[in-house]
Amino acid sequence: MKKQVPRIFVNKIDKIHNNKEVYYSYKDDNSEEVIPKEDITINEYDMQNKLNQLFRANDFIYKKKFHIKTKYGEGDYTIISKSYDYLLTINGEKIYINNIIDIY
Repeated sequence: MKKQVPRIFVNKIDKIHNNKEVYYSYKDDNSEEVIPKEDITINEYDMQNKLNQLFRANDFIYKKKFHIKTKYGEGDYTIISKSYDYLLTINGEKIYINNIIDIY
């Protein structure tokens, strides 16, 4: 019986470039916080009524695309449900109703 362990093949590694650049998203000092450009006041009661009319439409069954303008930006979202405080998108993102400026 042989008492030696068989040799294994090892590739030659010239240079290792690990950890030259590291990014910490939680502790990043260079990140800019999103601050609303203008403090826009919207009547939340009117926005609730507008949302109720949009969701009561005959063509809304499960999901519907809306263009939503908020205090922090605007974009196209696919809304799947409406709560009292927020809208829920298909991506799981919450859009709070008190931040919405316009929706269509």
